[in-house]
Amino acid sequence: MAKVRRVPSTTRTVSKQSSGGSVRSTRQPSTIREMGDTDFPALNSGADGLFITYDSESEKFKLVDADTILSRAAADGDLPDTFIDQVEAEVDLGSLAVDDLDGGAF
Repeated sequence: MAKVRRVPSTTRTVSKQSSGGSVRSTRQPSTIREMGDTDFPALNSGADGLFITYDSESEKFKLVDADTILSRAAADGDLPDTFIDQVEAEVDLGSLAVDDLDGGAF
């Protein structure tokens, strides 16, 4: 018959688990163009006067001209009353040097 004997365990195993990631050092962007969520053309004199807006469809910041912003703001046909009052108070149609003025349809 075989003898089975018990051997006292004096060695201990220590294991170190790693998260698998490595240490990275990243430099923060110093300009808006260096950010990962921008979609800008060449920023030169042709981009002068454009505004930065966030496009939720592409999830990026884009440059847009003022006409586009105003068109989107008025797209629902409901401008704030305070804005209308301010325009009426500041614009005097009598002082315009225009002989033929088409105000559009309301």
